[in-house]
Amino acid sequence: MILIFSIPYDYATNEVVKRLKYQGQEVVRINRNEGVFKFCKITEKEILFEDKKKNKVYNLLDAKSCWWRRTGLSKENFLRSDKKLDLSADGISLNSLTQGESNTLSMEADSLIDYIHTKIFNSCKVNIGSPSTFDLNKLNVLELASKHGLKVPQYEIVSNLNQIENNSFSEDKFVTKAICEGIFNIIGIHQFTSYTESYDVKEFPSEQNNINVFPSLVMEQIEKEIEIRAFFLAGVFYSMAIFSQTNEQTKVDFRKYDEVKPNKCEPFILPKSIEEKLKRIFKELDLNCGSVDIILDTNGDYVFLEINPIGQYNMTSEPCNYNLDYVIANYLTNI
Repeated sequence: MILIFSIPYDYATNEVVKRLKYQGQEVVRINRNEGVFKFCKITEKEILFEDKKKNKVYNLLDAKSCWWRRTGLSKENFLRSDKKLDLSADGISLNSLTQGESNTLSMEADSLIDYIHTKIFNSCKVNIGSPSTFDLNKLNVLELASKHGLKVPQYEIVSNLNQIENNSFSEDKFVTKAICEGIFNIIGIHQFTSYTESYDVKEFPSEQNNINVFPSLVMEQIEKEIEIRAFFLAGVFYSMAIFSQTNEQTKVDFRKYDEVKPNKCEPFILPKSIEEKLKRIFKELDLNCGSVDIILDTNGDYVFLEINPIGQYNMTSEPCNYNLDYVIANYLTNI
């Protein structure tokens, strides 16, 4: 049995599941917040969950491989009813114990989820990703990259706009980007997305901008020759060059896709010295899968930006004919 933790409608998961089923593999896919799988029981050798759609109980410890594609179990997998009960004792409301963000049930579920994830990870012979690395701290990873000899952009975290003019990297241009994963929300019929944005330091003279802001990341703007997206799986890099710098719409952030005139993308081979440094980072993070963003600047230097542990790879696989769905499916069945 192959176990996959994902979310509904994830295209990459759908394609890999198709491959696995074509190979005759039994696949159990648990989507976060869907609530289809409900917890039944834990014994010494069993972690039992019931698929409510199929009325079938699975022992998750029967899984030989696991793909930690996106997130994992959630509180919905443990609740048998959405009905909220009013709790009280001697006329005192106890609803805060079972409702809201930091309630007892949520804390119990979090501890149980951590135990189940660890148990499954340790029992599987093959894992892609890890339950402990669904989210990486970008700032920690930047420091780790620098530690292993990769060039990284200079940056500061500012709390007032008057701090921008006298930044430590003294460049005319700088970019802002999310410290975490940024915004990708659908509200009603509208989609809201945050991007990396470019600004000129001259727009923020210190004497006119004494404005407090939430701690924000400002980073030197790297003049790029090309951008590189490299998908990493078990020691192998599948890299792609993105020629985004000649298009005003994509020159700062290639994710501002130009549907009329798409960026040229082609296979790319990173220098061995860069790959070796990246491998050491992945090893220290205890991570065997992820996507790396790098800039090759106009001076010929490779500048590390970040690692996405989810490992977005479709945009790399299709233009470069890497057929990564097949690669991932085969890795999961290589038991």
